[in-house]
Parts: sequence; structure tokens; C-alpha cells
Amino acid sequence: MTLLRQPRPLPPDVVDFLRRSQCGFVGSNPLVCCELSSRPTITTEPPVVLSEKLGEPPKDVTGDFRLSFLPRRICGKKGTANRIIGGNKTAIGEYPWMALVGYSTSTGTVFRCGASVISSRYVLTAAHCLINLPQSLKLSTVRLGEHDLTVAVDCETDPELGTVISCAPPPQDYAVERSLPHPQFDRKKLANDIGLIRLSRAADVSTEFIRPICLPVGETQGLSMEGKKMKVAGWGATESGTSSDDLLQTNVPVVPLSRCASIYQAAVPITVRQLCAGGKVGDSCSGDSGGPLFQQGDVDDETRFIQFGVVSFGPKRCGTPDKPGVYTRVGYYMDWILDNLHP
Repeated sequence: MTLLRQPRPLPPDVVDFLRRSQCGFVGSNPLVCCELSSRPTITTEPPVVLSEKLGEPPKDVTGDFRLSFLPRRICGKKGTANRIIGGNKTAIGEYPWMALVGYSTSTGTVFRCGASVISSRYVLTAAHCLINLPQSLKLSTVRLGEHDLTVAVDCETDPELGTVISCAPPPQDYAVERSLPHPQFDRKKLANDIGLIRLSRAADVSTEFIRPICLPVGETQGLSMEGKKMKVAGWGATESGTSSDDLLQTNVPVVPLSRCASIYQAAVPITVRQLCAGGKVGDSCSGDSGGPLFQQGDVDDETRFIQFGVVSFGPKRCGTPDKPGVYTRVGYYMDWILDNLHP
């Protein structure tokens, strides 16, 4: 704080130090992790800042009758498209559960958050995408079945001939009937950063291009993810600092919770209700807030995609070394999700 009290403008070396000390963002406000005035006692394991007991399991929702509100028979099945354009780009319809959250402004609708389809009437997103919004933004729309934001209809073309091979139906926009941020969402601590949006009408989720993702049930709710690679997708900011017109994907390794807690301890507490992944080039970025962290798993003896996390926060610069992104762990909120689902 002493550095910030200097006369403005700040000297270049101070600005450079503050940039290097950045450890995340809350909205557009940067978090800066400062060194302690006295060196802490070194232990064999980094300190873990947890508000719950480390071994506390999530509430098992196996057998809950409200699971029938989730279309488990069709969830998590990847789109039939399998031709990847290149790099981290996805094929049209590859992840049909991806959704965009739109906000009305004085100049029109802008998409600032991601979400995932979980049923015909609900998408799952982050709480910070729903409340405490800037005055210039009003939650208004959810878009399903989108791929390239610059075209009205997404079409696949032959890379050599340039001719159209096939086209997807136009994306569908749905008004927001109700937004449901978690009642214990804490903006300062970034805890319980999860929310639901109920669509104004039912979406047809049985198509190739709009389909729900599976949610963790039973033993997958508290499954250890450490060391596993997960997928994250979105239209958010890229390494160049601009948003992508196309839906992008990347793989991020899950890091130990204790290590993540040590990294962020000067800014916010990390709890067992969160997952940390990434810290390498190619990670999810700020524009991906609310989007899903997912991986394949077993659902009714089939290999399907299951959503394990919701993008919550992380370093502003994508892929900052040793600064993983933080995700709300869906398995710990399954009882809350079921409590708020209605036909």
C-alpha cells in the first residue's frame, strides 16, 4: 500500500512491480498479492485456507427424485461434428451445451459471460454474471446453438474447394425469465460463485446443436481431480487480449487445492468447494466467466461429458505461469441446483 501512496503518475518500476504482483481479478478490478512484512514459518506443505473441513464430502444426490428434471438420457453426448478447423478452435456443434449470456446496453446486446445447458429450461453459470453488474449492463438474453458470432448461420466448408458442406440451424435467443444466483455468493471472497438462469421458454435440447451436459451425481460429485486434464471452452478473451468470434477450447490440468490456496491466500480464501486448474498458456480467460469445466466420465454405463466446474476467476492475463484459474466445484452444489429446478 505504501507504493500506491506515492505521487502520480507512479514511476515505471513501481508500475512494473504491481503488474508482476497481480494475482487475479474481481470483475475489472485487479487483485495484488503483497509479500508479508515478516517471513512465515516454512512447513513441508503450503498452507491451505479452507472454510470447510478438508474431508467434508458433498451431499450425495443419488436417488433424488428431482434428478428427473435433468435429461440424463441425452446429456453429455458430443456433437457428431468431428472435423477440427485447427488449433484450439472447435468444430460446429462439437459442444452443443455451450451457451452465451447476453446483456442489454444503450447500443444493443453484448455477450459477457458463458454458461452451459443443463435442461430445456435452465443454464448453469457463475453468480457474478447475474448480480452486482455495472449499471450499463442488464441481464437479458441466453443464446444457444452458437458457434461463430460474426455470421447468422454457421456452415462447414470444404477447406480445399471452399464449397459449403453443411450448415447448422441459426442460433436461438431466449429471454431470461428468472436469474438465481447462489444466496451465499460472496463477492469479496468469491465464494459460492454459481447461479442458474431459467429460460422464458423451453428449448429443444434433443438436437445435434443444442444438448445438455451431464452433471456429477454420486461418487463423481466428490471425485478427486488432482492431476487430471479437463476441458474448458468459451468465446472469451484470448492471449492477445481480444475476444474470439469462434468457440474455442483448451485442456487445463487440475492443480492441488493446497497449492492453489497458497497462491491466492493474500487475496481470497480457497475452499474445498472450488477446483483450480491451469496456470499455463492456453487457459480460460476472463470472458469465459460462467462457462463449464468438463471432462468425460461414466454416465449410465456410457462415456459422456460431465461438468465438474464453473469458471469463476483467475489472472487477467490468460495462461499466467503458476496462477491457475479457479472454478466453482459443481458436485458440492448439486443439492442446491436440484432445489431450484422446476419443470
